[in-house]
Amino acid sequence: MPSRTEAVQEAVTHIQAWLADAPVPGEAIVRQAVVLRLLHAAGFDIWNPAEVVPEETNGAGHRADFLIRAGSGTFALELKGMTVTLGPRDYQQVVTYAASEKTPWAVLTNGRVWAVLDRLHQPGGTFEEHEVLRLELGREPQPFADDFALLFDPAVWHADGARAAVARVQAQQQRRLDEARILREKTPVVADVQRQFGITSFALAAQAAAEMNRVTQQERDVLLGAQTPTDSAEAAEGVRFTFRALGCAAQALYLPGGTWRLLAGSQCAARRRDEPGWQKFMARRDAWVADGTLRPLDDARLELTRDLDLKSASEAAAMVCVRPVNGWDAWKDAQGRPAQHWR
Repeated sequence: MPSRTEAVQEAVTHIQAWLADAPVPGEAIVRQAVVLRLLHAAGFDIWNPAEVVPEETNGAGHRADFLIRAGSGTFALELKGMTVTLGPRDYQQVVTYAASEKTPWAVLTNGRVWAVLDRLHQPGGTFEEHEVLRLELGREPQPFADDFALLFDPAVWHADGARAAVARVQAQQQRRLDEARILREKTPVVADVQRQFGITSFALAAQAAAEMNRVTQQERDVLLGAQTPTDSAEAAEGVRFTFRALGCAAQALYLPGGTWRLLAGSQCAARRRDEPGWQKFMARRDAWVADGTLRPLDDARLELTRDLDLKSASEAAAMVCVRPVNGWDAWKDAQGRPAQHWR
């Protein structure tokens, strides 16, 4: 059974898959296919109306889309369609409902943006100034999934630990920003040292740059954690990965431009998916079977007869196992490290 964090990552990957082929969803679809899907993956009992309370008008006459009760922790949740830009009236609506329920916590979302509000933060400010955290469902599922799983852990709310969880997510987000800045600013510095002194690998050049005080030790560690290349020649040619699932074994190259090349000889599950959001995927697979790109190996597996270029790690992994999967975790290099190590 997947962990709670893995369940959230799988849900996010699936949501992104159908969003790519669907028109911008309205409020009803956001409620059913995004909000409830994510709350369930995070561990909330969405079928228990005492825990996930839908559209209940309280004694003050206020109503939010959901009131989430978990032990001593409670938060109001107001949702909108993805076409809606969250504005002052939306903030006022959910904060007012939270206040009438005597909880400091409110969450406002349109499915992509999740604003977390604490009424005790900036108590004399505007409704929008109560916002303490924002999660955004972007192109890469893992950052959002990691933050969502940490913040919306039912155990956190049962223990009244929301404020500490917010602080931890804020720290995670700041770390990502710091690491992105280091990569943007210091990678050219190390590359210059590598060229200037003819150093054979990025890792050795990063160490040399640290010894020259051109980068700090912390910056070096960040650079080496994100640059997988212990050998720059390997990175230039593409990094080879393996993924095994459902009795299938597949190999892929992660190329410098970001393309994932699923290699000939890789095996793919022959299973089918008929759920909404999978039609385009299955149509492509059927076309590849028809033109011989995929050939039947046995009743359960297909074999790739030529290399196939795909847009992402997750798309390449889904081609193998025909299910939503975080490809950056699924693909492993020769040392058993996930592809995430090479981003």
